[in-house]
Amino acid sequence: MINASAKHEDDSLLRRQTDPVWLQDHYLGTGHTEETNSATFTFIKRHGRIYAVTCGHVVDQLSNPESVPDARLPTLALQIDRGVLNLSQVTGIGRITQTTRAAEKNETHRESDIAIAPLSESYWSILTEKKNKTAIDLDAWREPRWESVKMCVAAGYPNEHKEQLEVDGRDMVGAGFMRAIAAVSSTFGRDQKFITLSSVLDEPHGHFFSGMSGGPVYAAEGDEDRPIEDEELFPVGIIFEGYPSSGRGERRLARTRRLLS
Repeated sequence: MINASAKHEDDSLLRRQTDPVWLQDHYLGTGHTEETNSATFTFIKRHGRIYAVTCGHVVDQLSNPESVPDARLPTLALQIDRGVLNLSQVTGIGRITQTTRAAEKNETHRESDIAIAPLSESYWSILTEKKNKTAIDLDAWREPRWESVKMCVAAGYPNEHKEQLEVDGRDMVGAGFMRAIAAVSSTFGRDQKFITLSSVLDEPHGHFFSGMSGGPVYAAEGDEDRPIEDEELFPVGIIFEGYPSSGRGERRLARTRRLLS
């Protein structure tokens, strides 16, 4: 399958700073379909180097055979047309994962649920040329006026809204991009490790946010009734968990358990 998100149907800055990250076999032994689990990468730039950032718990799932069923060499990967950019290497001594997770605290949990992978110049050249990607420049980052922030924007690729498409006679996997605007409903500021975003809607939106883990969170200064341009958004973190979930992933795991038993 081909990743339909390679097409430039949405050239917004937020989409250009992100991409789906796929949990699959290094040699695609698990296939690449709408059933393939995915999360979100955020691209950042620091001191001239480009990195792909996601959550530590996303990388943890590579060790879970129910999340990457039948994968002999599970890896995180970016998909470009028919090309696969694996973020691991297979050597004579085994698989080497290039993604570094924050250390666990007392072997129970991470204080920061984050994972970072350096991208090679060749990978980044492909991503910029083929998918028009760009990175959040942390060297040029300005801290928002926290007291002026009432709303935030979260962006990513929901795992539960992928679909199989036919484009120009080819089978493709569509990983739809989503941005969610919600009110800050917790304490907000530079000293907060976690913030909560939630808004009450007049009617159900019909979307599920599982899979947006690792996507960027941007702060919007000023009046929430005024349209905010992408360039006015300030990156302040990444998504830890998107809710609600349809439960599709849990049902898939239950089905896998039955097949394995």
